[in-house]
Amino acid sequence: MLRLLVLLFLVSVQSLCVASIPGYTIERAYYQGADPQTTIDAITQAPFTPFAGDLHLGLQQGPTWVRFRITHDDPSGQRAVAGPGNPLILRVGPYTLDQVDLYERIHGQWVVSRAGDRQVQSFRRCPDDMHCFSLQTYGQAPSTVYARIQTPGMRLIETELTLEDILALSVAPRISRISTSLALACGLLVLGLLFFLVQRTRLLHLYCWHQTTVLLLLLASSGRLAMADLGLSPGLLDSVTNAAHIARIATMVALGWAVVQKHQPAPTFSLLTIALLALCGVAGFLVGFGYTHAALVLAYGVLAINPLVQLFGAFKISASARELKNTVLWSYAVYLFFLVLSSLVAFGLLQGSGLDGVLQNLSDWRLNGVAVGLFVLLVVTDEQAAGKLQALQELQALRMQALQASSEREILRERNTLIDMLTHELKTPLGTVRFALASLRRDLQAMPQSLHRVRHIDASVTRMNTIIEHVATSVQFEHVDTPLALSSVAAAPLIAEVVQECPCPERFVLDVPQDATLRTDRTLLLLVVENLVSNACKYAAPGEIHVALRSDAASGGNLEIRNRVDPDMAPDPQRLFDRYYRHPKAIGQPGVGIGLHLVQAAALRLGATVHYRQEHDWAVFEVQFPA
Repeated sequence: MLRLLVLLFLVSVQSLCVASIPGYTIERAYYQGADPQTTIDAITQAPFTPFAGDLHLGLQQGPTWVRFRITHDDPSGQRAVAGPGNPLILRVGPYTLDQVDLYERIHGQWVVSRAGDRQVQSFRRCPDDMHCFSLQTYGQAPSTVYARIQTPGMRLIETELTLEDILALSVAPRISRISTSLALACGLLVLGLLFFLVQRTRLLHLYCWHQTTVLLLLLASSGRLAMADLGLSPGLLDSVTNAAHIARIATMVALGWAVVQKHQPAPTFSLLTIALLALCGVAGFLVGFGYTHAALVLAYGVLAINPLVQLFGAFKISASARELKNTVLWSYAVYLFFLVLSSLVAFGLLQGSGLDGVLQNLSDWRLNGVAVGLFVLLVVTDEQAAGKLQALQELQALRMQALQASSEREILRERNTLIDMLTHELKTPLGTVRFALASLRRDLQAMPQSLHRVRHIDASVTRMNTIIEHVATSVQFEHVDTPLALSSVAAAPLIAEVVQECPCPERFVLDVPQDATLRTDRTLLLLVVENLVSNACKYAAPGEIHVALRSDAASGGNLEIRNRVDPDMAPDPQRLFDRYYRHPKAIGQPGVGIGLHLVQAAALRLGATVHYRQEHDWAVFEVQFPA
């Protein structure tokens, strides 16, 4: 707490010093547009424009001249006066200015001092992120000095006049701000790495790279890399600063893409992202070939367009990620708002020193990655919440499916138990009825009318017995894995016998070789043929029913049964083999819709396949038996 109070005190005192040095006033003016070859003598006659505070000129090329008119306004000598032991210090920043030439007239001659981040400096009077010049203007006489400034990109110029004995009050707050910014940047990078070790996502991976570029930019733009004496030339260090600035913008584009891309954005969004990253790559090449101004202009263009692209992508996020969509929309909307304000400030169209750092590569808290880190944290939090919600929903769905499956198994078990009981209990009375019918048939041979009735009763009993057997067989297929009794089955007699026993044998046209055999289970083959023949008898339109068999020892056998069918009686191919499925117009006919289900179940047990197809007005069933 004590350190914080001291820092606040130093900042307040420093702000008073910037406003006015006791005993001195300073008038500032600038001139932009001079030819690079213009001499200092010609500049003294140029029309300078007065300004106060920091100078914001936007994207400029060529030198900017700044004039300082320093006047001692305390004739009584009661206040401190600059002298050899306490000279005036002119501070010009930020550190990223390429070249600053100070022109001071001494004994009628212009004396030039040079600074800038592209200049070799054996000694730096100011240890913060500004360039300091010790003036040789002493006493109470007014003086005028000129600064010639050259730098690419956005032209932001900070100036300050102070005295040697109070220089520490000006330097301390900026050093504290730089240290705090670097500490925050390092902390965010370490935190990002820890998150990445726990949750290895593309978003966190890109964030770590982004924060690395932020830290490198802070170190380079504040002069800390130069002070580290790494043996690198000033020109190379300046290129590192500009390259880090472009890389920071590129990673911001990539971060936005990483947030949006997995939520089904429009394909145009990915194309726009690739285009922005390509422009950043071009800007990086331009820096390498010495076209720094063009590179930074291109990078600033990407920085301005990127929020619009990200907003477009966020609008296209799928509705299932509503919370993430709202986070992205609000974040980029706020960022775009401040970007517009900062652009107005950077071009000198609006006063607001608190906004100039958004576009500038300054050692400032605005560029230490806190804003981006908060955005990534919000996105990660939203994704984790969405993931937990999805996992909970999936767990609930699995529980519901398990409960439903358990309920269905219980219903199925009860149904099968009921079917087993009914089939067992009904078999006995049906057997008794059939035995009694046989006796009555013998006794009523001489009474045709009564014999006809008995035959109708016998047919009904036979149909009931068939239904019961089909139901029992269907249940048996599901619950009993009976071994197959494979043998060579003569197909022609079996098919002929089944056809003769059906209600309409005269309609069948058989194309079955007399020597055709199938290596299969006779009982299951009989079940397949009986149900296909019975199905054709029941639902075929008037006309012939064709049965064909092709058998081969190498390829097995192919049984095909085809019959004409009325268009309004065509079955649903998707449900044809479902148990209990019947065509809506066939409800009045005898049967319960089990026959074709039994055909498919028996075919599966035999390793065969059964298919249905419609050929114009023909319904075709084909069973392919294995070799």
